[in-house]
Amino acid sequence: MPLPFQPRIALFSVLILLALAAWQPVQARVIPDLYEVIEEVPSRGTTDRASASRRGLERVFVRVTGDQDIGSSPQLAPVLEKAQNYLQVYRYKTEDNQLYLHLAYDPRAVNDLVHQLKLPLWPANRPGTLVWIAVDTLQNGRDSLRQEDYPELFGLLDGIAAERGLPLDFPVMDLNDQRNMPLGSLWAQDEAAAQRAGVRYSSDATLMGRLLQTSGQRWQANWLLIHGGRSYAFDARGDSMEEVALRGVNEAANVLAERYAVSTGESDGVASAVLVEIAGIDSFSDYTRATQYLQELAQVSSAEVLAVSGDCLTVSLTTATPMASLRDALALNRNLKHADEGPMDLTGYRAPLGSAQNPLRYTWR
Repeated sequence: MPLPFQPRIALFSVLILLALAAWQPVQARVIPDLYEVIEEVPSRGTTDRASASRRGLERVFVRVTGDQDIGSSPQLAPVLEKAQNYLQVYRYKTEDNQLYLHLAYDPRAVNDLVHQLKLPLWPANRPGTLVWIAVDTLQNGRDSLRQEDYPELFGLLDGIAAERGLPLDFPVMDLNDQRNMPLGSLWAQDEAAAQRAGVRYSSDATLMGRLLQTSGQRWQANWLLIHGGRSYAFDARGDSMEEVALRGVNEAANVLAERYAVSTGESDGVASAVLVEIAGIDSFSDYTRATQYLQELAQVSSAEVLAVSGDCLTVSLTTATPMASLRDALALNRNLKHADEGPMDLTGYRAPLGSAQNPLRYTWR
């Protein structure tokens, strides 16, 4: 029986909303499940749970520090042996006759351990990365990879991205994408084309890969990561397309972790005050969101509001982080738009960036 007119309209509206929700532009985002993992276990026994807890905590440390080799660190070994002490909750589930253990670790306890061990801390606010891949096989030649044509490969890429805590997205490869990023431009790793094609996705970072089959069992790949006005090139070799693809995403995570990880050990830098001015604060909600964001930045030890004048908020940030790293972190917040620099001082003198005379200037949007 057909639906009455009004319910059909309502259903159509819901479907539209769901479709819009499913397509979100890529952007820096807070990763909510950095401290949760799922492990296969042979039984519900205590020994198997302890082993799974150890493996799970090691995976969490890889995500939180950004160091894929952290598990081999001798200083981490005693912590991993007591992994169950840092669990918040665990539960079992069975799928296709396989038993799984879902483990959720205490974020505060893990972060405290990171500080105690003086390990790097990669904050949970991470750059959304848009991935374009082209492949050249001996049998079929050169083509762009589409998610619907290679679901297993893209599933593996999603898996390694989850293991590293890197928010990863793929273009839909519709006619717009094919026009903005033609195969020739993708294979050439054309940065200008990547910028044009990425506009619709509002990506923070772009990763382009070209995968070449050199023989029946040998592959090589060239990767280019574009982010924050910089480009990083790296290569991969392996026995399969999947292997060189996974290595590309893994290396991109290494690069971004190195850029954004915060040192928690003894720093040679001296904590100093950096002044930030944010215009466009038009409501108490804007004020609350802006100040809370600054106070929660991992790169900042304290944030003090100095003045509110009209729609302009002035905040003093205490940080030992280099200025370039602090600005990189601030650039990840889409609500902060970097304001144009002031006119050039032709006298040859300019106050240091971040000082009262030359604060970091942003607009809240």
